[in-house]
Amino acid sequence: MDEIITRWAADLSKYQKEFQAQAEQVASWDRALVENSDKVRQLYSKTFQAERDAAEVERQLTMMEENQQELDSYLDRYEKEIDNLMKMHGVSGKNESLRGPDQERERTYKLAEKLQDRLNELNKDLTEMIEEINSTSQTLSKTGKPDDPLTKVVRVLNTQLSQLQLIDSGASQLQEKIAKAQRETQRVGANGWNGLGSDPSADFMNSMRGGRSTQRFGGVS
Repeated sequence: MDEIITRWAADLSKYQKEFQAQAEQVASWDRALVENSDKVRQLYSKTFQAERDAAEVERQLTMMEENQQELDSYLDRYEKEIDNLMKMHGVSGKNESLRGPDQERERTYKLAEKLQDRLNELNKDLTEMIEEINSTSQTLSKTGKPDDPLTKVVRVLNTQLSQLQLIDSGASQLQEKIAKAQRETQRVGANGWNGLGSDPSADFMNSMRGGRSTQRFGGVS
């Protein structure tokens, strides 16, 4: 009987140790599950935010494309005004009253002002959007891995940022040309056409266009 009790006591001690080891292992697994669950929630939250940011960037790009189309329409209208002004001077000559040319110059000047205001607004929107995208990209890059979906989103954002910067550069160049055209228009208004070259219409056309056909920036892809 003593032998049986001793054996049972030894087995019980053995099983207690095994149970304790298994309990510690299960507790370790439970902690790992809790930690991984938190990481999954954080990753889901970041992915969801990245998707929202990407959707917002896409919306902003669509808006920028629409703004560029609107800007192109302003430029086309501006060129038509210049063409009409050239035709008018080509037919009327220098002996015609200054009333017609003055009206056309005033009309063209107002159109240039409107276009410059639109460019200023467009540049402001571009600057704000570039700063927002740059901030989002830097935040996502801190936790990104090479094969992480968030890293892919960052690469897309960087590509779109480069496109926006290209558009901004083109808009700035165009704004400089409009400012030059306004200065030329003011000079013409103060001195009259006689102060220009031998062909006033050609002089005015060159000052307005300034090589736009070779430097007009492209659309957003």
